[in-house]
Amino acid sequence: MFVRRRHRPRATLAGASAPVHGPPGPVQPAVFIGPTLAISWVIPAGQISFTVGVMQAFDSLFTHFGLGFAVPLIAIALAVGALAGMISWLDGPSEGLLLIGRKQGFLPPYFQKVNRYGIEVRIIAAQGVVITLIAVLYAFIPSVSHAYWVFTALATQVYLIMYVLMFIAAVKLRRSQPDRPRGYRAPALGLLCLLGTVSSVAAFVIGLIPPAQFGHLNPLTYAIEILAGILAIGIVPPLLMDRLRKPSWKAAGDGSAPPPPAARP
Repeated sequence: MFVRRRHRPRATLAGASAPVHGPPGPVQPAVFIGPTLAISWVIPAGQISFTVGVMQAFDSLFTHFGLGFAVPLIAIALAVGALAGMISWLDGPSEGLLLIGRKQGFLPPYFQKVNRYGIEVRIIAAQGVVITLIAVLYAFIPSVSHAYWVFTALATQVYLIMYVLMFIAAVKLRRSQPDRPRGYRAPALGLLCLLGTVSSVAAFVIGLIPPAQFGHLNPLTYAIEILAGILAIGIVPPLLMDRLRKPSWKAAGDGSAPPPPAARP
């Protein structure tokens, strides 16, 4: 459904807090907090796996009620959902890289090439190579569950840094360009950005504390490893792209990918 730009804040709030039919309700908190509490209720804290905690809960509950045959069906449904999420995670960053690479000259022309359908295949291939190299690191971490947690924590920490930068940019743009026409104007933007920044920084600090399953690991060592990973995957690459970019790499036009060709009759 098409939503006008000025209605987007209300649409986002409605989607986060109200059901499709009926009065408003805490849908998103129930979706995320409820299952988490259910897992902690069914599985002892010391036995929860970082990777298969959800399936552990389903297996325990369904087996208790004599519905163990449904566990494979749940596993297939989760795999399909994860695959759909993975596709969106692959497409979004690659399309953003193509756009900024063409408009600002961050990417060499080689990576700006697209196929006849407008897909940035070379960027996606580079993503595959990088992810494969990262996946190899699983071999150097004794537990797959621990490796999964470390990589998830790294991704979350990098996101939190970006959120803080976005909050700072929003305040700066409000002050430097107050009269610029926008799709909507957020009330009390300074307060919202302050709360967002404080929350993001708090979550970042919490992310540097090892979970109970890492009890054998020194907290300082864990924090240093996470910070080193953030530096390697979230800070150094953007700085190198900015340092190495060239004006000659800027593409003519608006930098968007060409539309796919029309279907033959």
